[in-house]
Amino acid sequence: MKVPWYWMLGLVLMVTTAILLAAVQTSLWFLLFGRFPAPMFWLIILVYVSVTRPLWESTLATYLLSAVNAPFTAFPFEAFLVYSVLLMVILVAIRERVFWGGATYFMIMVGVASVVAPILFWICSHWFDKSPLFMPAIFDWLISGCLSALFSLPLYRLYQWIDKIASQDAGGDVRVGPR
Repeated sequence: MKVPWYWMLGLVLMVTTAILLAAVQTSLWFLLFGRFPAPMFWLIILVYVSVTRPLWESTLATYLLSAVNAPFTAFPFEAFLVYSVLLMVILVAIRERVFWGGATYFMIMVGVASVVAPILFWICSHWFDKSPLFMPAIFDWLISGCLSALFSLPLYRLYQWIDKIASQDAGGDVRVGPR
């Protein structure tokens, strides 16, 4: 069996990017900007793999990204995993109904995920956490979602470059439309 080295290289580069961006989001951002809400960099890469990959690959990437991003949060790993998988399922379901590719579609999907993510976070917090989220910071979530949508365009270009290195056509083997 031939080992898909370029595919593995692309996956390793995506995970490495996720680690670096999670470090920027959780530590460097607060050193530079104080308490101003940070963009959800982890969400951008989750949207990218959910929108441009087939289901098996986006599921694998979601599990890997959950394992990588969980240490950067105080949220329990199990809750973060369920949260990420639910978000991926919602994004894949939307992709199956509406898909046109390109940067505008990606930015819209990041915007949708930025709206859905805090709601899922609140639900998972009440479901898994011993001390659930009581007073959601809606203003912080809105600012973070807007910043995520702004940062999604340069990161989209970065992920396309990683796909080019890995010799993958972003969204090329994704089945779109009703069965």
